[in-house]
Amino acid sequence: MKKLQWALTKAIFSLSIVFAANFSFSQTSRDTIKAGHANDSMNVNPGKVDNRMAVKPANPYNSMAILSDTAFLTKSIMDNRMEIQLSKLGQTKGSSTMVKKVAALMVADHTTILNDLTKLALQKKVAVQEHGNDMTGPEINVASGPAFDQEWAGKMLAMHEAKIVELESFLSLVKDPALKAAVLRAIPKIKSHRDLLLKIPGAKEKSKITHTV
Repeated sequence: MKKLQWALTKAIFSLSIVFAANFSFSQTSRDTIKAGHANDSMNVNPGKVDNRMAVKPANPYNSMAILSDTAFLTKSIMDNRMEIQLSKLGQTKGSSTMVKKVAALMVADHTTILNDLTKLALQKKVAVQEHGNDMTGPEINVASGPAFDQEWAGKMLAMHEAKIVELESFLSLVKDPALKAAVLRAIPKIKSHRDLLLKIPGAKEKSKITHTV
């Protein structure tokens, strides 16, 4: 009797997997965009075919493809605010001269990028919070000293590597020329930050731990 129950359970579980797979693959690229919320900044309206601030997703499984230019601009502004906050943390709590110098450079560069993006948002009449950041940055649970330097550099390295991939991926999707130009100006700065972070002892090893957590 137990063998029969187990066989029935396996059969039901298998059928549920097949049903879920069929439902997932039956979706088209149109299903990746839902235009039900007109005021949702993360929502793309596929009806506006001539809207240069809209990205048409070529690949429904590409997470970057569902972001409109406007949503990406908003996200990038928040990301840079977070980068500035974390860089300032490195300035104040870092123990090595190298960490403090890299952190200071990143504060300056990300402030430049932020100002560039904020100016563009004003031109495009994109509403962005004036203060604060809704996104949560990585936790750095080390008080101070060399251990903090390694932890901080590792977290920042992982963030910069991810951001480079994100920006370069978006370049193939962006429609607005001004936003594309802003991204092209930002990429060299972020790559230079990555290269400097790689020179901080322990950063590369800590970044690998960050990627796997």
